[in-house]
Amino acid sequence: MARAGGFATWPPADAAVSAVTLAREMAALAQATLVPPPFPQNAARGVGQPVIVIPGFLAPDMSTARLREFLERQGFKPSSWTCGFNIGPMPHVVREVERQVRDLAQVTGRSVALVGVSLGGTTAREVAKSCPGCIVRVITLVSPIHLPVVTPLAPLAEAASLLWDRTALESLQAIAEPPPVPVTAIVSRDDGIIDWRASVPAPSERVEMVEVSGPHMSICTNPEVQRIVADRLARH
Repeated sequence: MARAGGFATWPPADAAVSAVTLAREMAALAQATLVPPPFPQNAARGVGQPVIVIPGFLAPDMSTARLREFLERQGFKPSSWTCGFNIGPMPHVVREVERQVRDLAQVTGRSVALVGVSLGGTTAREVAKSCPGCIVRVITLVSPIHLPVVTPLAPLAEAASLLWDRTALESLQAIAEPPPVPVTAIVSRDDGIIDWRASVPAPSERVEMVEVSGPHMSICTNPEVQRIVADRLARH
C-alpha cells in the first residue's frame, strides 16, 4: 500500500496555517453548527437541476446538510453522496460516484452538477474526468488541487493513506488538470485548514475562481458561498 507521501505535509513555521488556525476552524465550525447564519436572500432559484454534494476529508454526509437544505429551498434537487465518510478519491469511491451520477442522470433525464467540499471537490474533479457526458458543472469549495497540501491535518492524511492504493495516489498527481466541464473553484484566504493557494486553479477557458471570506470548515453555512453555488447551478 502506498502512503500519503507527497499528498500532504505539516505546515512549516512561516505557513499561513498551523495548529492555531486549526483550533480557530474548530471553533468556527462549532459556532456555525449551533447557530448557523441565515440563508442569503434573493439567491438564484433552480428548476429541479440534479446536484450531488460530496463532503470533505473524513466528513460524513451530514456535514453538507445545511448546504443541501439551502439548495432544496431554492428549487434545486440535491442528493447526498453514498460513500459514507470521505477518506479520499480512491478508485472504488470514484466508481461509486460515477455510478450515482449515471443513475441520477438517467432518472432525471438531465446532466448532473457536482458540488464538492474540500477533498470532496478533489473527488468531484476526478469523477468529471471519467464521465463528462453526464456532468454539466463542477463547483469546488476550498478544495486542494496542488500537492503537497500544507495542512495541520497532515497526520490524519497520513493515517488515511493506509487505506489508499497506488492507483489512487497516482491519480492525485494529475488533479490540477481541469476536467472537460465548466469548473467554479471557490477559495478563501481565511482558510485555516489548507494553505489557500493549494486551491487556486490555473487560468483556463472552462475554469473560474471566485474568492470569498470565511473559514474552511464552515464553508457550507457561508451565505455568500451558498449564493454563488446557487447562481452557478441556475445557469444550466
